[in-house]
Amino acid sequence: MLKLNFAKSSVKSLRHLLILAIAVMVLPACSAIQPQEAVDAEPPMHPVDSIVKDDVEYAVDVYDPWEGMNRNIYIFNAELDRYVLIPVVTAYDDYVPFFLRQGVHNFFSNLNSIGHTINSALQLNGEETVNNGMRFISNTTIGIVGVFDVATGMGFPEIKEDFGQTLGYWGVSDGPYIVLPVLGPSNLRDTTGTVVDMVMHSWYIDELGLNGDDGWMYFYYVMNAIDTRAHTPFRYYQAGSPFEYETIRWLYTSARQAQIAR
Repeated sequence: MLKLNFAKSSVKSLRHLLILAIAVMVLPACSAIQPQEAVDAEPPMHPVDSIVKDDVEYAVDVYDPWEGMNRNIYIFNAELDRYVLIPVVTAYDDYVPFFLRQGVHNFFSNLNSIGHTINSALQLNGEETVNNGMRFISNTTIGIVGVFDVATGMGFPEIKEDFGQTLGYWGVSDGPYIVLPVLGPSNLRDTTGTVVDMVMHSWYIDELGLNGDDGWMYFYYVMNAIDTRAHTPFRYYQAGSPFEYETIRWLYTSARQAQIAR
């Protein structure tokens, strides 16, 4: 009987020691647990000025009231480029010898020097006017109607000026952003300038006697378009960015602002 009471007492003591050991291990862990915030606690607030800067221009800042239409034209241009223009340019690069392609490019670049000269003069930039004028004269004479670019080596580099830049020089603002079919990014001011440049181009090729029959003119403008696309490195959707439209819009607007401000 004594042995039985002693066994029961030993088991009871062992149980008390086990509960005490568990309490010693659990209590420090409980004290390390951080109190949770109340469910209705307000999240930390950050001032808008710390995220959006007033002195920084973002892609979304470009005025684009016709964005829906512009995006559709952008998609059209990308498909036209993919299935028509790039295959034609690729064939042109593969099958036309380089010296012929370079001669074609020099020829059109030389004709464009007339427009560059006129726009430089309209912007009252005497240095650029002289440069572009001498470039045209040198390449037309020594360079054999512009097939060879001798002017650059003579110190008359190509300085591009268009009527959109001229309008910007005289204080005309950008206006709404526009994506033109085939031609791509523009704005209301530059679209007006493009129309004037086209009329001017038609006028001076007529004065130079280059305006021939319809067949020749079709060939002239097709070759001009192929040469222009071949010397434009941009390719649609190569960056893989879902924001390509916004990026191109911002890059175009920034580049035009820099060209006008120089």
